[in-house]
Amino acid sequence: MVVRPRTDDDLPGCVAVLRAVHATDRYPSTWPADPAAFLSPPGLVTALVVTVGERVTGHAALLADDADDAGALRLTRVFVDPAVRRAGHARALLAGVAAELAARGRDGVLDVVESVPAERLYRAAGWVRTGTAPAGWRFPDGREPVAALYRLPITQRRKGDDAAQ
Repeated sequence: MVVRPRTDDDLPGCVAVLRAVHATDRYPSTWPADPAAFLSPPGLVTALVVTVGERVTGHAALLADDADDAGALRLTRVFVDPAVRRAGHARALLAGVAAELAARGRDGVLDVVESVPAERLYRAAGWVRTGTAPAGWRFPDGREPVAALYRLPITQRRKGDDAAQ
């Protein structure tokens, strides 16, 4: 299992995994007209994939988000193939995201639909829940979900690490 930057050659595999996730979990809640474009939203800084051999098994993207404070990067488009869940792929992907944030000297922020099982995974990876807010999008039935807001405080860790030396 390898976590690395996504390349254009990875996009078909990413779309295939996204389709499997959509079929299993309804993420995204509405299938995008252009799934490759969905995986490369405006503000994309980088995207990471987790692979086994040549096969993509997971994806995560980091966005520059003008609405956020202190230059944090927004984690989005995170998913792992249902066929490999509970095998460490999501943990490896989140460790890769943390390493990428640390290399850039930036905190991470994310929002996730409240009460989804992924919340436990984010907390275990060091993400800190900071509140809730309306998600800003709607399910196909018209309901607007509540988003749990998280932050990965990379810059605070660095300051603490420097002070300890």
